[in-house]
Amino acid sequence: NCRGVGNPATVRELKQLLVANDPDIVFLCETKIHSNAFSRIRSTCRMEGCLAVCSEGRSGGLALMWREGVRVTVQNYSKYHIDASDSMQDGENLRFTGFYGQVDPRLRQHAWDMLRRVKSRNNEKWIVGGILTTF
Repeated sequence: NCRGVGNPATVRELKQLLVANDPDIVFLCETKIHSNAFSRIRSTCRMEGCLAVCSEGRSGGLALMWREGVRVTVQNYSKYHIDASDSMQDGENLRFTGFYGQVDPRLRQHAWDMLRRVKSRNNEKWIVGGILTTF
C-alpha cells in the first residue's frame, strides 16, 4: 500500500476487506504512521488486539491486529518483523511471523538469519507472511 493507513480512504478500504474476508489475524506493512494512531484504526476495523511498530518518517511501519477471542501472544518484534503465536481452540499453537524484507541488499542475510532463529526456537506450525520480494 503506497498510501499508508493514515489515509481515511485506505482505512475504509481495509475495513471493507476485513468485512468481506473475516480474518482472525491481519498483518499490515508500510503503514507509514506512528503506532499511537493504531488505536483508532483497530477500533474502526473492529479488531480486539493490536501491536503496531512505528514507521520511520514516511516509510515503514508494521501492525498485527486480531479479533476478539483470538489468543495472540507477541513473542518479539522489530521494525522489520512481528513474531507471534496463536493458541488455537484445539490446544495447538500456530506461529505467525509478519515480515517486511530488507531493502538494502547488504542486510538481507540478517533478515534470513532472523527467520532461521525464529524457526529454530519453535516446533509449532509456522506461517510467514508479508513482503519477501526483496530476497
